[in-house]
Amino acid sequence: MEEQQVKILKRVLEGWRMVLLPLKSIFLWEQQWHPCAIFASISLTYLVIWLLDLNFLATMAIVGLFINFIDFLVPIICNSIYTPSYWTGQKEKMFEDICRSLVSYYNKILQNISTFYSLRETSPCVYYIISISVSLTLAWMASAINNIFLLYIFSTVMLLWPGIQHRGIFNTMLSMLHLAPRTSPFKTE
Repeated sequence: MEEQQVKILKRVLEGWRMVLLPLKSIFLWEQQWHPCAIFASISLTYLVIWLLDLNFLATMAIVGLFINFIDFLVPIICNSIYTPSYWTGQKEKMFEDICRSLVSYYNKILQNISTFYSLRETSPCVYYIISISVSLTLAWMASAINNIFLLYIFSTVMLLWPGIQHRGIFNTMLSMLHLAPRTSPFKTE
């Protein structure tokens, strides 16, 4: 099943394969300046969105137009710049690894969602506690914090997450939390 998904994704992303290889190195922070480039590009994008101050539908329309424009131009530019001889077996293997990773993450997300919804049948109390808690927290955050700022934080975390995982920063932080001495908030003398 997963192999079939990888083949389909490879076919869909065929025009983007020359762009995906450098993007992989950027998202995995192979150079020290890559996290700064990601952060700066996200910040610039959201600065433009904030400065335009469009309503939601106009913003979605412009984002859709931009995505369609990029999706149209990238394969044309890549095919005109790079000849077929530029594509080697090593690059094909890297492209297949990227597709395999994307399929793996997609399947993992779907599995987590189905596991959460299976809690409704197996443990309804836990299911409702989690869904009500998350819904209330999201409602509070949406009312207390600007929605564009929330999207900015979410986008930044999502685009920096592959590098954070690749570098092991998240695991290091977790291990530091577990190694920290346990202290009671109440002093007893």
